[in-house]
Amino acid sequence: MRQRSLSTKALRARAGFTLAELLVALMVFSVGALAMVATSANVMTLITSSKNRTLAAAVAEARFERLRSQPCSAHRSDSTTTRGIGEVWTVVNLARADDVTVRVNFISNRRPQTRLYRSFITC
Repeated sequence: MRQRSLSTKALRARAGFTLAELLVALMVFSVGALAMVATSANVMTLITSSKNRTLAAAVAEARFERLRSQPCSAHRSDSTTTRGIGEVWTVVNLARADDVTVRVNFISNRRPQTRLYRSFITC
């Protein structure tokens, strides 16, 4: 009987965590939480950058569509700013088509970016 009560006391004394174990667990948790915060900030930057590139491509595509809706005699090189995106388009008149290049300038990842889009518009 006495042996059984000693083992119960030994189990009670061992149940729980020591202060060192709690500190180690807290450090591991803190490192994991900091890694998640850093990753989420990076993901937000990538999402914003993708949104800006998509918007710039949409502005260039809209310029092509506007030019396609006009007669070839009205096609002229020009520039403007649309929805915060700078765009410059150049038109080279060919025999049966116009060679159109649209250059868009936008901010991505806090740096200016430039993309070129080119299309032939049949006349």
